[in-house]
Amino acid sequence: MSSHPLAGRRVLITGGSKGLGLACVKQLLAQGCDVYAVARDVSPLESLKNQFGLQLTTLKADITDIESVERVASQIKGIDTLILNAGTCEYLDPGKVEAALCKRVIEVNLQGSINVLNACMGLLADSENAPHIVGISSLVTEAPLSRAEAYGASKAAVDYFLSSLRVDVYRRGIDVTIIKPGFIKTPLTAQNNFSMPFLMEADEAAAHVLKAIAQRRYLYKFPWQLSCALGIIGRLPTGLQLKLLQKMVRT
Repeated sequence: MSSHPLAGRRVLITGGSKGLGLACVKQLLAQGCDVYAVARDVSPLESLKNQFGLQLTTLKADITDIESVERVASQIKGIDTLILNAGTCEYLDPGKVEAALCKRVIEVNLQGSINVLNACMGLLADSENAPHIVGISSLVTEAPLSRAEAYGASKAAVDYFLSSLRVDVYRRGIDVTIIKPGFIKTPLTAQNNFSMPFLMEADEAAAHVLKAIAQRRYLYKFPWQLSCALGIIGRLPTGLQLKLLQKMVRT
């Protein structure tokens, strides 16, 4: 019998072919979970599929396309855990608002997550194994950071959506966990041209994520150093906070 608390669970994870999602898929499989990995490009998962066989099912879908998501969901018999991991990040130039950029980020991070929930709530409701929804948010929501208007707003919206959903599904026995990571070494953050304090390898971050899922935490933030720093900044009086954050603006 496996000693892993998640062993035997049927897990669907979006964005499962790279970065944090791929690291989570690897660790979920190693812990004895049956994994449905959803991504636009599933080719990076082929070696894992060869290694784990029927334990891993790869599903190609674009989460911003509701019909694509529903088609994938119709191929799944049941899940116990849903991990909303897929996401994107684009930064605005300081002082500028670009509607098209904001739309792209919000469509993936917020509407994409809603599309997946819309398609999978029935599958979760049918689970007899402590159904669980997990949203991968971000520590960016802890303080108003320069250039992060679109990304931060999309993640804050996901936080609120899932927090409200938690209230509504509580009596149905469905738990909701919100996880807020800091900077993780992924293809997405590789595009960043600024310092990323406490940058974490994807495998280490995935271990934190799976630990929080196993513990069924309402909210989990990591790394603690960055969480504490941003938490303090986020609670400063607005004037003082503004003066401090203005020093970080790159023109």
